[in-house]
Amino acid sequence: MSGKPKLHYFNGRGRMETIRWLLAAAGVEFEESYLEKKEDLTTLQKDGSLLFQQVPMVEIDGMKLVQTRAIANYIATKYNLYGKDVKERALIDMYVEGMFNRNSVSLYL
Repeated sequence: MSGKPKLHYFNGRGRMETIRWLLAAAGVEFEESYLEKKEDLTTLQKDGSLLFQQVPMVEIDGMKLVQTRAIANYIATKYNLYGKDVKERALIDMYVEGMFNRNSVSLYL
């Protein structure tokens, strides 16, 4: 599993798009494995690749990472995109949370 990270997701943007952006910002080439039919997802679920039975999943550094924020945090930290100190990381986390929760604002308006 060394070499290029391998991204497992549907052929669309969704939750994997942030991961693609981070890898592109880091200048990292990656492969994509699209889930084109239900059996593709079922295979990953049955072989134990998906801890929570969901995608996105990224194979990187001998691991099979799931959960978008966990994947993003790993990639950002690995490629020095996660701020130079705790204050920068807090600001990055704030923006990331805002991005992932952008639809929840309408609940309060």
